[in-house]
Amino acid sequence: MSNTCSDLLILINIGVRPRAAPPPTFVNVYWWPLTNNWIKVNTDGSASGAPGQIAARGIFRDKFCSVKGCFHIKGGLGYAFEAELLAVITAVQIAHSRGWNYLWIESDSTYIVRLLHSGYLAVPWRFAALWSKVLDIIKGFHVHATHIYREGNKVDDILAHNSMPEGWWPFEIDIIKDVVCLDISTHSHLRRVD
Repeated sequence: MSNTCSDLLILINIGVRPRAAPPPTFVNVYWWPLTNNWIKVNTDGSASGAPGQIAARGIFRDKFCSVKGCFHIKGGLGYAFEAELLAVITAVQIAHSRGWNYLWIESDSTYIVRLLHSGYLAVPWRFAALWSKVLDIIKGFHVHATHIYREGNKVDDILAHNSMPEGWWPFEIDIIKDVVCLDISTHSHLRRVD
């Protein structure tokens, strides 16, 4: 129950013994910089409904937190999961084309991270062929895939909330410069976990 008088009265009236919700806890969320020749890509996807228009984006950074490039693409009508999947597919394709085979993929989708770890092929049919190619590509990569909460994925959040054209930019675009600097200066963000 939430800790309100109305919830307490309802539970008492129906004969249920109330149990208060535990207090919230907070965890630190970190965006970690890299070491050596690794490239980190933070990916994110969004849908403007269920189903709705989907968009995928990502940002690549090196061990100095310098932006190596970012992308924003649209994927037609679909669901949020498909947008997250499209973001990782696009990120791996870009990394492959640029010869970045030490790739740390960071996503706020735990399911996507599990898919990458398991190599599972069962994805929505319209992405099945692309996903199969991605799994083949990363067999030749050194890949590290991790989950990060939205608070640690600020740059992708900025890309998500700005109307921008589709494309790939092999540099740091203006709308993300301040947030990239923030990531460099402070790597910790708090997240409430209920």
